[in-house]
Amino acid sequence: MHKQGNRNENKTGKNQGHPGPDNGSPNRGVEAYESISSRMEGFLYRCRNDSAYTMLIMTGRVESITGYKATDIIDNKRVSYVTLMHGDDADSVDAAIDTAVKNRKNWNVDYRLKTSSGDYVWVNESGGAVYDDRGEVVYLEGVVVDISERKKGEALQKERMTKIESSTKAVIKETKNIFTILRTLRNLSFNATIEAARAGEYGRSFSVVAEQVKSLADETEKSAKKISDLIEDLDSNLR
Repeated sequence: MHKQGNRNENKTGKNQGHPGPDNGSPNRGVEAYESISSRMEGFLYRCRNDSAYTMLIMTGRVESITGYKATDIIDNKRVSYVTLMHGDDADSVDAAIDTAVKNRKNWNVDYRLKTSSGDYVWVNESGGAVYDDRGEVVYLEGVVVDISERKKGEALQKERMTKIESSTKAVIKETKNIFTILRTLRNLSFNATIEAARAGEYGRSFSVVAEQVKSLADETEKSAKKISDLIEDLDSNLR
């Protein structure tokens, strides 16, 4: 029978000073894991390979991440671990674990956990399966780390890139407008030159054409100003 030993939440004072020689205490290894896991933004676990991911061992910052004590989750006493997973993420977690177990590899997956307050926290889980002599899965074990800050940074980066993409599309649109205007200007200028040559002294009557050219030039200047502003906005978003 698998013995869990004393697997309670972090004990105070276990990591103070040098632990001294191993006196053969069966809890020595447990205390070492608890001391190590207390220094990370996450927790270590071992669970059954069942539909609830029934936890057998949890040590580390379980309560600070989930809001539940480890004893609330172990053996599904108060809640099962799987019920804490966000509904939209559960399938991807199952798939990652199933694929890793099938290929006898480790998995690495991000997902959200629902805390006791009802909020969600992003975590990263990396783990692997423990097999018996017959190659059957006995346990799943791994480490779960809080990555909320990383996800916030990724969300801000995504928002920034969306703004940059929008500004870039606007720049392209305004640039196309300028090209259209310039082509029209060239055509008008060419036609005005031909007509003026034909009319001789009367060529001065083509003042209307000149006004149109001036109007188009003004529009070109406005578009150029928009492009300049958009580029400045793009540069600001890249900082």
